[in-house]
Amino acid sequence: MPDISPYTKGIADCLESLGHESPEKLNGNHEVAPRLINMLQGRMLEHLKTRVSSHYGLKPDSLNEEFSIALIEVFSEIFGVFRKRVEEEPWLIFHIAKRIVEVETNLCENPQKRINQFYLSVFCKYFELQNLEIIISKMQSDSRIQNSIHNAQSLEKQPPPPSSV
Repeated sequence: MPDISPYTKGIADCLESLGHESPEKLNGNHEVAPRLINMLQGRMLEHLKTRVSSHYGLKPDSLNEEFSIALIEVFSEIFGVFRKRVEEEPWLIFHIAKRIVEVETNLCENPQKRINQFYLSVFCKYFELQNLEIIISKMQSDSRIQNSIHNAQSLEKQPPPPSSV
């Protein structure tokens, strides 16, 4: 089983504090919803960062803060669409949060594949991205993201400094 994200742990803790109510009954819980939205968006960005690292053959922590900030800015419009949808259907954030915890914590034969498929479906269904080419083109056209990837690749290719004896 892959390591559980700190975001997923936070989402699980937040949901646990609410008991076992259905997403529809939690509809009016305006204290927890903004926190869940932020954690969900953070987890989505973390997932994208992991996928980009994997795609380019980088270590998971190779992409720096500049990459994360650029990713947030690139996806701000997409997250705006999502927040608007949650305002119209407040139960949705609780539903997605429960699914994140379920998908990321249940044992299965290929957990990373299941997690990747889950986030792909979330982007398509709830972020109104019917064409994932939008995500790819946004990431490929942002020079900060591309520079971060290039810098991470360069750093990983450098030999380690000699150890001092």
